[in-house]
Amino acid sequence: MAPRLIFVRHGETEWSKSGQHTSVTDLPLTENGVKRVRATGKALVGCNRLVNPAFVEHIFVSPRSRAQQTLKLFFEDEPEALSKIPTTVTEDIREWDYGKYEGKKSADIRADRTARGVDKDGHKWNIWSDGCEDGESPEEVEKRVDELIKEIRVIHKKALDEKKAHCDVMVFAHGHILRVFALRWINGDITINPALILEAGGVGVLSYEHDNIEEPAIYLGGAFFVPEEDVEKNSGVIALAGGEQ
Repeated sequence: MAPRLIFVRHGETEWSKSGQHTSVTDLPLTENGVKRVRATGKALVGCNRLVNPAFVEHIFVSPRSRAQQTLKLFFEDEPEALSKIPTTVTEDIREWDYGKYEGKKSADIRADRTARGVDKDGHKWNIWSDGCEDGESPEEVEKRVDELIKEIRVIHKKALDEKKAHCDVMVFAHGHILRVFALRWINGDITINPALILEAGGVGVLSYEHDNIEEPAIYLGGAFFVPEEDVEKNSGVIALAGGEQ
């Protein structure tokens, strides 16, 4: 199997629920957010599941507590396995710095920019092309995400060179930055709104076509896997996104 990058957005917070831009503000998960991430982990982590801890070579996580809380909840049933996986807290995958837009909703940001004359002739603010005042530009965000992707590619290339059967890397982070990450994984232009949706607690997979490090790809979906012994019993545990483990 080609190496994979499995990413997880942090669970629901009060601001993600209300649509307020959340970067440096360190909010905990809501009760609902905790329940949903915990349920996701129970469904997806384990042998013959999407995430087999034995195949996870490295985890990268944002410094924000909501991302780290999500990581712990996701692996709640596998604490010993998690403790053995090398984990790096990195600024490269923190959320887009929203600057003066922190805590504001998109509609309010657009109204304020228009009132101040920042946006004219019908232009409507778009974070992908305009960035954030007193925060980060698309170019600045792209630069740090690209650095992390390079680091991950080193891990994946080593696995391919050594002909490892499995090599997963995981990233726990945030909504905007993970969409940037997915775009940059395939060398996409982040200044064009990608129209990608990643809800709180959502999980996605990136990989490579033809087991080739030079052919990065977005894993749109994989077939369900049923172990041989369970086929005979006409039942079984299933795994998503290439879980032949």
